[in-house]
Amino acid sequence: MASTTAPVPFPTSDEDALAALQTGVSVLAAKWSLVVLARLASGTHRFNELLRQIDGVSRRMLSATLRQLERDGLVERHVYARVPARVEYELSPVGEHLLVALVPLAGWGLEHQSEVVDARERYDRLQAWRAEGGEITARSASTPRIV
Repeated sequence: MASTTAPVPFPTSDEDALAALQTGVSVLAAKWSLVVLARLASGTHRFNELLRQIDGVSRRMLSATLRQLERDGLVERHVYARVPARVEYELSPVGEHLLVALVPLAGWGLEHQSEVVDARERYDRLQAWRAEGGEITARSASTPRIV
């Protein structure tokens, strides 16, 4: 039998803590933010290097994501006066701290990945069944139960 640890108390009544958590989550809510931060964890990159490394991202989305991450203070943009201009991106100290803070969340994701996939599959099957006209009927106390 697997043992479970007691959940960590969540600061639901602390408005400042909830606002700070919402800020942190909103930074990561953009589709490409985590991927860009993870790529920059390996060091400084130019725009086209990131574009080649991140499969599926468009130039426009990468540009918008980098601007937002720079605005949030997670990425630093360095422009070198050359012809043509050279622009490089790297994680700021705040961005590095965010990635460190995400390590436990990544561990949770790995630990519970199959459970989440199973739950999604069950939910999707139930939704498909309902869409086909199925109904769930509750058993009453008078319904005999076969054991």
